Amino acid sequence: MREFMRRGIQKSPNMNEAQLRTFVKLLANEYSLLDSVMDSLNDGVIVADSENKIIKSNRAAERILGTSFRGTSLRSTSLGGSVLGEGHEKNVWEHIKIQDIADFVSSVIQNESGQTSKEFNLKADKPEGKNKYIEVSVLPLVNEKKIQGTIIMIADITEKRIEEIKNRRLENLASLTNVAAAVAHEIKNPLAAISIHLQLLKKNFTACNLSINQKAQKHIGVIEEEIERLNKIVVDFLFAVRPLKFEFVPVDINVLLKNLYDTFFDEFNDSGIAISLSFSKELPKIQGDERFLRQAFMNVLTNAKAAMPNGGFLDISTKAVNDFIIVTISDSGQGILPEDMHKIFEPYFTTKHDGTGLGLTMTYKVIKEHGGDINVYSDYGMGTSFKFSLPIERKGAMLLLSDKTFDFDSVKDIK
Repeated sequence: MREFMRRGIQKSPNMNEAQLRTFVKLLANEYSLLDSVMDSLNDGVIVADSENKIIKSNRAAERILGTSFRGTSLRSTSLGGSVLGEGHEKNVWEHIKIQDIADFVSSVIQNESGQTSKEFNLKADKPEGKNKYIEVSVLPLVNEKKIQGTIIMIADITEKRIEEIKNRRLENLASLTNVAAAVAHEIKNPLAAISIHLQLLKKNFTACNLSINQKAQKHIGVIEEEIERLNKIVVDFLFAVRPLKFEFVPVDINVLLKNLYDTFFDEFNDSGIAISLSFSKELPKIQGDERFLRQAFMNVLTNAKAAMPNGGFLDISTKAVNDFIIVTISDSGQGILPEDMHKIFEPYFTTKHDGTGLGLTMTYKVIKEHGGDINVYSDYGMGTSFKFSLPIERKGAMLLLSDKTFDFDSVKDIK
């Protein structure tokens, strides 16, 4: 195309009107083809000239960045010419609304950074939205061995990153399974021995009519608390990693959650947390293991309470959507930091000073073993919402949904 334009411009003084019209029409077709090619790309492309002004962009760039570049760039018209939009005086990075990306593009173009490619984790605009992962590359536009401008490539790698996170989570669970038995015996047996000897020591003091002073009682109390805490860690660890023996029977999710509500009501009420229930009246039963499902939901409720030390609101709701039961547990707590969202189901990750980091790992495993899925939406400082999908149909021990998962985005439109 460049050679075609060069030759056409050279010969333009000798062209008659008809030849000029034909040349302009051919040129317009070439520009139109270039626009079509760029707009058909899945990755975003922005081209800037040597003065850092946008001369070309495609629809993918606008979609991924959430910014309209049309009217701000030098774009081909239907006659093959070009028009400058209102924002043509701005540098390319000044058109990008996402500040972190704009700063990165600016630093690369102005040689303030040796890094030419960077990944960005963008927080969702809405609580029910998903974080977006974007990779941005800033490359020189070279023509005839000279740098004539800049090409900015923008790729939405969200699905790729989510898949990697899920695979890593499964790998972590698999590796933990290999050491679970050894760890359990190495820790659980000595703990039992310490606990027994501590009780014997207290009985000996009583038998000998010896009183334990207040300081010694305090130390014994600390030892007992630590034994209990370590024992809980071992139990949680085994629960999270060893193969679980499920007994699938018809389970009424509404009844299960109502029982949990009754169990936690006084504890939550004393902490200034108001609980609201919104259950679908015609909710089908699912085939599940009530013990493990109860534990899975209990872990989320426990985390919700810890996230609201000064009180707040907790909402528990159920509904049936297609072949799934949807359970939503939402709190008005402190929320989860965007950079921590992909870690919350990983073993040992916790933000609580007394947490084991295994509760949500257990929850994830139980829901997955039931053929379900979990989506988490959080707005830091505002609250968190856990959405569980559990399949209604089962056939023996094999799920009918082996290749089907629930589309959580569809829930937002269902009242």
